[in-house]
Amino acid sequence: MASEIEIGELFGLEEIVAIYPLFRQVSTLDEASFRARLSAMCAQGNYRCIAAYLDGRMVGVSGFWTGTQLWCGKYVEADHVVVDADVRGMGIGARLMAWIEAEGEREGCALFRIAAVLTNLNARRFYERNGFFDDGILMAKALSHGAAAFPEYVAQRDHD
Repeated sequence: MASEIEIGELFGLEEIVAIYPLFRQVSTLDEASFRARLSAMCAQGNYRCIAAYLDGRMVGVSGFWTGTQLWCGKYVEADHVVVDADVRGMGIGARLMAWIEAEGEREGCALFRIAAVLTNLNARRFYERNGFFDDGILMAKALSHGAAAFPEYVAQRDHD
C-alpha cells in the first residue's frame, strides 16, 4: 500500500492552511491562531510544507525550515510532523522525513534536525527509528505572552 502514498509540496498560504484538520488531531490551537501563525511563518520566507496523500486523501503533513547557524552551517529542520491517526504505522511519517532529508541534501544542508518535546515518547521513538539521536538539549522559558500557551513551562519556572 505504501506505493499508493504520494508526497507533494504545498505552495502559498491558501494551499498550506488545508493541513489544519490534520494538524488539529495533535493540537488544540484554534483555526484563527493557526492561520495567523502560519501567515507569519510563510512571511519569513524560509518555511515550506509537504503533504502525503493516500488515494487522494491528505494523510500526513510536515512543515520544514532551512536556515544557517554558526555551530552547524546550513540546516533543514522538520516542524509539526503529523500523520492521520487512522493510518499510522504505514510508513507515511518515514516517507515525509525522507522527502525532507532529500530536499536538505539538494539544498546543500549539513544537518537535518528536529525538536521534540521530551514527554512525547511516541514522537521521540519515531524520530529515533528515522535515524535521529539526542545531541543536545532545547531549553525553553515561557515569556509573558506565552504563559497561557505553555503553562507547564511557567509551572517549571516557578518551581525552580
